Amino acid sequence: MLPYRRLHWSLTQHGFAYVEVLLSAVLLAVLLVPALQALQSGIRDVATPSMAARPPLLRAKMEEVLSNPFPVLYAATYVAGSNTTGANATFSETSGPAADQRTVVLYRYDVSTKALSAGDTGLLYVSVYYTADGSANALTTLAGRWW
Repeated sequence: MLPYRRLHWSLTQHGFAYVEVLLSAVLLAVLLVPALQALQSGIRDVATPSMAARPPLLRAKMEEVLSNPFPVLYAATYVAGSNTTGANATFSETSGPAADQRTVVLYRYDVSTKALSAGDTGLLYVSVYYTADGSANALTTLAGRWW
């Protein structure tokens, strides 16, 4: 017969010590502060787009303008001011902070002279840029009647 063996449980307790819990709480508090500050600044900047959000917003405005049928865009080149390289009041934004206003320039374009045209060429030059940045950082394209 085998000798009776009693199971031996160690005297050490299983679980976390008070110091370990205290240390983890302090670490959590220290690391949570920068995360909450980043979240707060992200929420605060929803009204004004960050630098990273600006190019997609320009593309969105360009898509919004180009989603209009060509006759609507073409008619906008005949509004007050006629066919100019200035801002098009029909599609440009005039409300909100000046730094976030997107300006749309739309005019009839002649490929042979690479400039605006007084006549009907069937081609429009479309440019979108932030008013505060100026046209140097504009997103531009050509829109044709037949494509």
